Amino acid sequence: MIRRLFLSISFFFICCFISVFVFAQMPDWKFFRDREGNKYYYDRALKIRIIDAGTFEYKPVRRDGIDYYLNTGIELIKNGRYSEGLYYLKTLKTLPVYNQRIKNAAIDASKWINYLYKKHGSRFARYDKESTVLISYSEEKYNLINEKLRYKIILTKRPWIIKAIWKYNGTAYGLKFGMNINSENIKNNNGYDCVIGIESRIIKSKIDTINEAVESWRHELGRDDFDRKIIFSTDDRIIYFYSYSDGVPFSGIEAVYLNRGAIHLLRGIFHNDIKEKVLNEIKKPVEDLILID
Repeated sequence: MIRRLFLSISFFFICCFISVFVFAQMPDWKFFRDREGNKYYYDRALKIRIIDAGTFEYKPVRRDGIDYYLNTGIELIKNGRYSEGLYYLKTLKTLPVYNQRIKNAAIDASKWINYLYKKHGSRFARYDKESTVLISYSEEKYNLINEKLRYKIILTKRPWIIKAIWKYNGTAYGLKFGMNINSENIKNNNGYDCVIGIESRIIKSKIDTINEAVESWRHELGRDDFDRKIIFSTDDRIIYFYSYSDGVPFSGIEAVYLNRGAIHLLRGIFHNDIKEKVLNEIKKPVEDLILID
């Protein structure tokens, strides 16, 4: 009894110490919540900090480490972590086939994917759907693919996945990732120069024009306090620079895309003091986002 009491008291003080330590690390952080309820902190270095990041790390698959990624995928599947294993195997198959070694690795990846399908039958569809986000690195660029929502964005800085989740009984998908402009390979304790979210909706009603797609998003999200300026538009996309009319020191880039059977809303946010630097990095990838038919 005394031992249990001692352990309980010890645990209590440890928890208190951890809490004090965590709060001591962020005395200069400022809190900000947007109209969609997304919570942000930013520090003196103007880094956006996210505190609800997921646990699985989406490592970009590269041809230089092809054996590592293949075997990582296989081991994850052997350990019952099917969706995580499929991430590596499916991403490996998206790499350009520069040589026979990459070709052989893609063949082996296909064999394991087929094995998983035959073993689990209808359950395979769930594992496959959960591994819809794929990230590869080749020719000094990161290719972020949403396999099921059929889009691809090409970035020169590493995207750090914060959240990737299906919503509304599989009819919507939310992706959020952070980027650092001068240190793309450093996660920096969840601090980012820019955070980008891509919300997708699978649509059953007929939406024929990009203006109808914009109206659909405005109807879902409701009124906001953004001042928008169109910076690019085509038949299947419209892109804005936005700022807050109430003086919040953030601004960003927003885009609406119309794809076959889906609409997408991309919104990037960054501190105003570094907006030119960030815009120079992300404007073209947002404009050139590939919609896959």
